[in-house]
Amino acid sequence: MVKKMERRYMERLKGKYCKIVTREPSADRASVVTGILEDIDYEDGFITVDSWQGPGCLRISNIIAIKPERKE
Repeated sequence: MVKKMERRYMERLKGKYCKIVTREPSADRASVVTGILEDIDYEDGFITVDSWQGPGCLRISNIIAIKPERKE
């Protein structure tokens, strides 16, 4: 469950180009995805990102950091 404070900040990033750092529980290293944060599903715990690799879903609980970026 996403806390009220986290939900408020996540909504600010919706529709913006972001750098998202995630780490799977079984992985040794973190991975980085850059793209537009399309949608946030708080009930199922996923976000939808449209990156250069195509659209994809990331689990909110696996996210370490999100930072807005300038699209270059």
